[in-house]
Amino acid sequence: MEIVQGGPEDVDTAALLWAHAVAARDGYDEVPSLALARPGLESALAKEPSLLLLAREGGRAVGFLAGGPQETNTAFVNYVGVHPDAWGKGVGEALLRALPEVLIKNGYERAELMVYVDNVRGVRLYERLGWIKVGHPVPHPRDGRVEQRYAFSPASWEPGV
Repeated sequence: MEIVQGGPEDVDTAALLWAHAVAARDGYDEVPSLALARPGLESALAKEPSLLLLAREGGRAVGFLAGGPQETNTAFVNYVGVHPDAWGKGVGEALLRALPEVLIKNGYERAELMVYVDNVRGVRLYERLGWIKVGHPVPHPRDGRVEQRYAFSPASWEPGV
C-alpha cells in the first residue's frame, strides 16, 4: 500500500470514498452522490495548510484522510475514510501512521478529530495509535449521535509502535 499527498484533482475521489464508507458504516440504502459528498470535503480543505492523504493499492485509491487548520498549530482531521471493500486491511492505520510526518512538515504541533462513540472500530484504532480523549462525549449538532474528541501530538509519536 502506498500513501501519497493528494491535491485538488483528488477531491472527487476522496468524496466518493467517503460516500461509500459512510453508507456502509451507517447502513444507508444508497450511496450518497458526489454532489452531496463533495461540499463537506471541499470545506475541510478550504484553509491552508490543508491535509489530503490518499491510500492507494494497485494504483487505485482505497482510503483517504483530510483536514486542515483548526487553530494555531492544531490541525483538525475532518475525515478518515476507507472504501468498504478495503475494510480490515490496515488502510486507516496506514493513513494515520503517515499523518505525524505530514503534520510536522506543515507546522502543526497537534491534531484533533471527532469520532462517533458507536464507531467501535474507529475508536479502537485511534486509541491504539496514541490518540487521547479530550473532554466528554457530546451530541453531533446535526444528527444527535454522540461523538468524542480525540487529540494527538506528533511529538509523542514513535514510529513503528
